[in-house]
Amino acid sequence: MSRPQSPDTESELGDIRHTKPGDLGISDDESQYEGLTATESAPGAELGTGYGSADTADSNETSVIIQGIQGRHPCGYCKSTWGSRSYVMIGSKVSCRNYQRLIDRGWRRSGTLLYLIDHSDSCCCYYPIRAHALEVEARKSDKKVLRKWQKRFGVQNDTNLGFFENVDASGGTELRIVMDTTAYSDEKYGLFEKYQRMVHDDASSAISFREFLCYQLLTYEQPKARDSSAETRKEISRLLPHGLGSYHMCYYIGDELAAVGVIDVLPHYISSVYFFYDPKYSALSMGSYSSLREISLVRTLHALIPSIEYYNLGYYVPECKKMVYKAHWRPADLLDTISFKWVPIERCMDRIAKHPGFCTFDPQLDHRNIVRDKSETLAAAMPALNMPKEVLGKDIDSMVIRLSPMESGNSVIPIPVSRLSTISKQMEDFALQACATMGPDVVKDVRIIL
Repeated sequence: MSRPQSPDTESELGDIRHTKPGDLGISDDESQYEGLTATESAPGAELGTGYGSADTADSNETSVIIQGIQGRHPCGYCKSTWGSRSYVMIGSKVSCRNYQRLIDRGWRRSGTLLYLIDHSDSCCCYYPIRAHALEVEARKSDKKVLRKWQKRFGVQNDTNLGFFENVDASGGTELRIVMDTTAYSDEKYGLFEKYQRMVHDDASSAISFREFLCYQLLTYEQPKARDSSAETRKEISRLLPHGLGSYHMCYYIGDELAAVGVIDVLPHYISSVYFFYDPKYSALSMGSYSSLREISLVRTLHALIPSIEYYNLGYYVPECKKMVYKAHWRPADLLDTISFKWVPIERCMDRIAKHPGFCTFDPQLDHRNIVRDKSETLAAAMPALNMPKEVLGKDIDSMVIRLSPMESGNSVIPIPVSRLSTISKQMEDFALQACATMGPDVVKDVRIIL
């Protein structure tokens, strides 16, 4: 089985226009916050930190510019011009912990752009998918791929898909995998440009490459290791030189960069972001092999950092043939984006077949008839975007939103959400929607830049 190398983000987002805060009804006038006390935000949340920063910080501080619901754009999956809408934020810095929580509510990222598909008004259904990496068994097609590499490099693969060391082929060509930062290099861009041109017949630029795959949005954080022994710390440092965060998993054959897997290493997941490779190595089934190596990395890290146990593959799109490969590695779960529960994929498939437009997998929610059989819009399919007060319920009383006017540096103004209606109805709607989309656990850590 070959892993298609078309990024989720290119297909889902298309051209998302950037919206100014004022377009959302948010005033830049700080006088509306009169009487509220500003505080200084935690270190590591500043804008403009540059590409490829490897600074480590343990803060959960997350800074975003909310752009709200973006206009509909063409779909890269079904090719419809009708397409879908997304709720969008631009991140400055995002903690690994908070991005983990956002993924568990259906979010994905492309560079600094964080987005949540509006399932109530989309052409395709997008179900987040994760594989239980600790339990995945290599299938016949996987073993075939591994045999190719064993024949080429003499790699001895065990039944657990162990994360094997660097090895030499019989001809003396070495296979090396290096965990690099996401810093830009001409070598990486040269490979990316070649891949885009020869595999996707698409043009690229160094600027777009930097924005898409080289910006270090996630803050490097130290993981919770199984113990504090020097041996454990040394092994974690070897595999994750900067702790949790984003990496370029660079595959070298000899001295040549042959492929790059872009991954986010989070408290519970390795999240696959993108993979590109030199087309001359296509016969080695590079995409499938990279997925097996990433699954293998989850297993190796789990022995050192017990919380890491899942392999996140982004969105599973049932009606798109090039995306159904994501259901290959079992056991796996799909996220119910109504209840925010992960559901075994076997329990989801009948529901998806009956309701190809969109559905919930939670039987307790069936009475609300949250399904879409055709292309009609369905407000109930995205309560976080359409009914924030109902979604938040009693949580509203205790929620505090942390606002940071653009010109105020790192100062933060904490405002109880329940008080926002006395300031501005537009501000209240804006804040309620932000709280509902991000969730109570995330919004308390987020600095919203206006």
